[in-house]
Amino acid sequence: MVSRTRRFAVPVVACLGAFGVCSSSAFAAGGGLSVTPAILEHKAQLGSVGSYTLNNTTNETLRVTVTVRPWMQQLNGNVLADPKATLTRYVRATKQTFTLGAGAKAPVSFRMVRRTSAGSLYGSVEAFGKPTNTKGRKGIIPQYRIISSLRLNPSKKSYKLKTGAAQVRSGTLVLPVRNLGNTIDPVSGTYTLSGAGSRNGNIAAVKVIPGKLVGLNLGATKGMKKGRYTVTASLVQAGKRITARTSVTVR
Repeated sequence: MVSRTRRFAVPVVACLGAFGVCSSSAFAAGGGLSVTPAILEHKAQLGSVGSYTLNNTTNETLRVTVTVRPWMQQLNGNVLADPKATLTRYVRATKQTFTLGAGAKAPVSFRMVRRTSAGSLYGSVEAFGKPTNTKGRKGIIPQYRIISSLRLNPSKKSYKLKTGAAQVRSGTLVLPVRNLGNTIDPVSGTYTLSGAGSRNGNIAAVKVIPGKLVGLNLGATKGMKKGRYTVTASLVQAGKRITARTSVTVR
């Protein structure tokens, strides 16, 4: 007896850089979905906030759904689209579900239908496609998912950073910082350690989504003397500087 079981497979999605585009790992081998531009940027305003072109590079017709989702940001600064939440309350594609033929392209426009309290919105745009003709097919049926970036910048920028207590995470000294402003202008700076030993260095620039918390990398703890350290950090965002002082124990 031949099994008629059909398995649907969604290719693994990987992000290429902070707030950039994520694409299917199967794209190069058997086609998939692609978008242009990868980053859609516009001023936050009610009404039209731009468009992109979605390209079906497979050899079959796909049923495509386009959804705007929030980012999740990890402590190391990496971002992932939140698959369980949407931002359709604020912004949505004018054409959310449609059929896209093999090798065809389609423009997709976006509209902001409600303002956010922050005056800006930074999210991901998920395009999910699955074949329309699956009747009688056996085995694994590929599905396609591509995630790009939507940046709706505020008309009036606000900057505010809040730092927490320094901590050791997996052999790395980190300084938590939360973005209470409304932009993704990168945060960078310098730091000095004093106490059981001394060290100073630069803090690599990181884009922090408004409302999110990241851990700024202050270097590895390997080779540091055990004991208590005072951390003094000077952080800069868009030319605005704050100084943070905290302490941490290296064991």
